[in-house]
Amino acid sequence: MAVASLRFITYLTALLTLAACAGLPVHGTLSGQTVETRVDSEVARYYVENYLAGKRSDAPLDERIDNVYQNSDGDLPNRDDLKKLSDEFSVDFAALYLADQISRVPANRRFRSAFDQAYEYTRKIFPRGDMQVPGAADYDMLFVPTYLYKRFTFTGANMAVPRAALQKVGFACYFAETQDDGAVEANAEVVVAAIRARAQSGRPLIIISASKSGPEVALALTKMEPAETSHVAAWINTVGALQGTPLVDDRTLPEIEFFLGKVDPAGMESLTVAHSRQRFHSFHIPKHILVVNYFGIPTIGSISFFARKGFFPLRKYGPNDGLMLLPDMIFPGGVTLAQLGSDHIRLNDHLDITSVALAITILGWLENPDHRVSPVPGSSP
Repeated sequence: MAVASLRFITYLTALLTLAACAGLPVHGTLSGQTVETRVDSEVARYYVENYLAGKRSDAPLDERIDNVYQNSDGDLPNRDDLKKLSDEFSVDFAALYLADQISRVPANRRFRSAFDQAYEYTRKIFPRGDMQVPGAADYDMLFVPTYLYKRFTFTGANMAVPRAALQKVGFACYFAETQDDGAVEANAEVVVAAIRARAQSGRPLIIISASKSGPEVALALTKMEPAETSHVAAWINTVGALQGTPLVDDRTLPEIEFFLGKVDPAGMESLTVAHSRQRFHSFHIPKHILVVNYFGIPTIGSISFFARKGFFPLRKYGPNDGLMLLPDMIFPGGVTLAQLGSDHIRLNDHLDITSVALAITILGWLENPDHRVSPVPGSSP
């Protein structure tokens, strides 16, 4: 074996060993999800295992956490709020607090419950190969791929897995062929054309974006006239880079061109914080469109190998998923589904099942405005 290869393997092994040993073990439940990982501090461990479980044994710390909840204004904490919590307690505490606050929003809680039910149903039925989703044929799905999707195929950037899964259960799936290294503004025009093209089918449209294509879809919908988006029923904003990432500004991303060849600098420039946040404030999504924010919330013990490169440099800004600050991926006014223990690169180990379950949940949500009817075929409310 070459010396360079041996050194590289040794380096990877060391990193993985460090990852496994980092932090304090924690076991508990948060927002209905099992937490079994490692966290960066005793206060984060206590928060999950004691405070949220109602087993409060540290009066001074309990009082400090009580004050955090009492000072909340009812909205989800923003990046400034989470940065303050990171400095006062720890980054993982702030991340877990955000997860709890997301679960306390009634619409998010109902959506999570419906999704969990749909996921269990899909997990049992989908692998048999004969699953069909009632009503799927009445909808179109438009996939908008993320950055460098023609080159980063191993990360799922081309969205091939969810496309295949949704086609398998009866959805008509379409693909917006954006420039894989293009600027957000340029690709938004491609998305506009793709949305207009789907109006001809007469079927409601569900748009699915990921990471960089999040702001591309938001900008496209903002640019279009209301009548042009009347057929758009929902937008699934998956790990959306809505407000960019400090990794671009700080130049701490890996040297992409070294591995993948020349890329358009405008694409990366369009993800700078200053540019992205200014663009974010211009977004206007028609109120009839259901927006679903879907992303992961990792801790120091659950961050995946490929997301670690960005996770640690971003911690000085607060909780993140390895590429984006957590609150910057949320489009206001939508429902939010957060997956504990996941990150930007490894969002889910079963993307096919998750994609189908998410589609079932959205169909139930769209077709039953009171949101009281179960999305799972054959089940009762």
